[in-house]
Amino acid sequence: MARSSYITALLAGLPVEHRRALKSAFDYILDNMRFGRPEDSERAENGQQYYFVAATAPVANQEFEIKHGLASPPYLLIPVLPLDMADNEFVPLRVTRPADAERIYLSSPAVNALIRVLVEA
Repeated sequence: MARSSYITALLAGLPVEHRRALKSAFDYILDNMRFGRPEDSERAENGQQYYFVAATAPVANQEFEIKHGLASPPYLLIPVLPLDMADNEFVPLRVTRPADAERIYLSSPAVNALIRVLVEA
């Protein structure tokens, strides 16, 4: 996690009026960083992560795909469990092959389970 004391030290050489404004801006960003609500194909509120909603395959351990449409292949997927809706669950996920410029490839022993994930590219 970024520390505001580090930013304060970096800004120390600036004129006071600039230092004060930049410190306030950084403090606001650090104190208000959030992922936001997990809406399908939406960008996270304060980052380069994107949410996707998908269903696992109709057969256990069969590959299914998430079409991501990002500018580059994603390298990180985090399962998300929204707390404002009932019957959400984590299911085991397995990467079946590396993500490419269009899709993420996964499998799961769970059948037809609705999943929400946060992806970074």
